[in-house]
Amino acid sequence: MLETLATEHDQVWPGATWAPMVLDRGLEPGSRGGHDGIRYTVTAHEPGRLVEFAFDRSTGIAGTHALTVVDLGDGTSLLRHVLEGRAHGAMVLLWPLAVRWAHDALVEDAFDLVEAALAVGPTVPARWSLWVRLLRTALPRATDRADVQQVETPAELISAAGLSRVDFTDTFVLRLLPGSSRDVEDWHRALISAGNPAWVAALFAVRNRVAQCLGLDTAGGAGDTSPFALLTRTGHTLVVGADDKHLDFRGVLRVVGNDLQCATVVHQHNATGRAYFTVVKPFHRRIVPALLRRVGRRGASPASPAGAVGAGGAPTTRAQALTPTVGDRGVLSSETPAGART
Repeated sequence: MLETLATEHDQVWPGATWAPMVLDRGLEPGSRGGHDGIRYTVTAHEPGRLVEFAFDRSTGIAGTHALTVVDLGDGTSLLRHVLEGRAHGAMVLLWPLAVRWAHDALVEDAFDLVEAALAVGPTVPARWSLWVRLLRTALPRATDRADVQQVETPAELISAAGLSRVDFTDTFVLRLLPGSSRDVEDWHRALISAGNPAWVAALFAVRNRVAQCLGLDTAGGAGDTSPFALLTRTGHTLVVGADDKHLDFRGVLRVVGNDLQCATVVHQHNATGRAYFTVVKPFHRRIVPALLRRVGRRGASPASPAGAVGAGGAPTTRAQALTPTVGDRGVLSSETPAGART
């Protein structure tokens, strides 16, 4: 059963209700991927017994999480998930306030899925707490998550950004239906005109307040989805950006086949730039996929009849097991055995 993890027939990870786990080379050590904005790399794999992951530093946790099948010696086995690590940056606050609770709920759902697959339960299905349900209202539905996926930033997009140094980068991909516009300027225009959901507008307001406190430019308010100047357009690649004494930002849009790629590339000049981006990074990882989904549902109108889109002009998109705690100095530690036995 453990070998189904991150496959089309996953019987461990609750991808129907949470962001699916996606790995570029399956459970092979060195395989990279993650779920939602949580990124990690497979560091150990014993078929049917163990799979261990090390968190990427960008996640805000220095440590590992692992799923282990323990033979109890009486014809039964125990599935255990263990997370050990140290929080840093914004995760020091995000873990106790939000991530811990969502993480617990996801793991309990995973155990329920395993028990159901083994036809041994769950006797009492796990229930989300009120706080988890409130947190989920700010998260896209699992069906929406499949529309936009996070990938490693292609080297071509980093090069197109033209920054002398890269301190942060990520890329989200929106899958387009055949017949929709393949002109990157159409999609840039659509992102500008699509408007923001109310919760995104609220996050922009928070971002602007933080920027003001740190003396950064606050261009691009709550109602502006594209506060950055258009810098270059080469073929199917378009670059927007803004430079500040504290950090330089580039957003790179590229249409490749049926994919609209949206990369963020940041160069931080000093401690103020690093502090600002540490605060806004968790919001960034929610806002960008949300805006891509929004424009994906609305579609991109061509600038001229030559760029006609398909019917209706609407492209569409396609695309843990534990009880964690946060101790002093951001230490994370958790271990929860699953109730399912085989």
